[in-house]
Amino acid sequence: MRNDRVENKTLDALAAAAKSEIGGLRTHVLRKANGALPYDYIVPNGVYEELWDWDAFFVGLHLISENTSDGIYLKNWCLNFLHHTEPDGQTPGGIRPWAGRDARLYHIKPLMGQAAYYASIALGDFDWIKPVWEKMQSCVTYRERKMSDPETGLVKWWDSLESGADNNPALVRRYHNSIAGADVNAFQVLDYRAMAFVAEKIGKREDAEAFRDRARCLGKAINAFLWDPDDLTFYSYDAVEKTRLRCITYSNQVPLWARLASPEKARMMIERYVLNPRKLWSNYGIRSLAADEPLYNNENVIKPYSNWQGPIWPHANWMFMHALVHYGYPDAALEAAERVTRLCLDDLARNGMMHENYHAETGVPLAAPNFISWNLLVAQMVEEARSGIFKPDPGQSLWRD
Repeated sequence: MRNDRVENKTLDALAAAAKSEIGGLRTHVLRKANGALPYDYIVPNGVYEELWDWDAFFVGLHLISENTSDGIYLKNWCLNFLHHTEPDGQTPGGIRPWAGRDARLYHIKPLMGQAAYYASIALGDFDWIKPVWEKMQSCVTYRERKMSDPETGLVKWWDSLESGADNNPALVRRYHNSIAGADVNAFQVLDYRAMAFVAEKIGKREDAEAFRDRARCLGKAINAFLWDPDDLTFYSYDAVEKTRLRCITYSNQVPLWARLASPEKARMMIERYVLNPRKLWSNYGIRSLAADEPLYNNENVIKPYSNWQGPIWPHANWMFMHALVHYGYPDAALEAAERVTRLCLDDLARNGMMHENYHAETGVPLAAPNFISWNLLVAQMVEEARSGIFKPDPGQSLWRD
């Protein structure tokens, strides 16, 4: 009992330090409307001043976890991106206040519906969506209309940079519009579910049923075409070569975040890969590429790509921590949360800043000094791992099929 008390006191102190020292940095990411961004917005403080899709989305989840009135930033996220949506729904994944759309990020990640949902439940208001509903639908369905594989029904990334996991070995140096990533499809299922929820709230019942059906069909396709029964993992799929891309990388795990694996599939996948020190499990968190993969490295690079071939990425660890909680691995979830939290707090203590990612074998900070973005989620990791609560939405409505 004494050891339990000591451990609880240690965790209490760690959670409090994270909330104060990491969470206290949140004001550094907020910007006023400027140029091509007509609404106040979020940036990854440090080397960036533009609006990036998933950076700002994940920051927004942290903001509403602490103050629901900050749902305005996720609302503005939607409105800023929709301001740049083309008539066919194509929407850039990045916007520069001084120049507009960032052509490098062809289409926004499947997060629009989710951002609208989280903004609305935080603010207690869905009515703001009504005037932009048609444009929002066009944005969310663009990928299935323009970038999907007719044989499998899976959606695809345009390229690796669009995915955010810039040099993911399952994506890099392949044809444009060819890879049905496990990550993009899992995000898309959640986005469809979010759109169904939003549609119900604004009285669009037919649209709600259509989005629910999309989510169900895509979830089935993920399990039919991306699950490998021999290797016991989800893989991305090359729709040109008609083959699964057999490498154990960050993107394979995103269906676990979306809770698309059955309990048995998840158990086999988690125990074979996520918790295996020879694969993804390191002393500093969950690696972005398995340690025994040929391309595994922890190089400190940011141009032309950020490195997703091994380093620890805090927001990905936050996602997978929640997957571990859901699938019945609370101790591992807490261990991952502790490791990543100590990693970021140590960086702040030693260097007065955080970084974009960390060396998976040594914990040394790598790219993008003074990076404050989705790593704000680390401020709540230990608290969430201990409680099992998903702070942005304790009801967890998007994970209900």
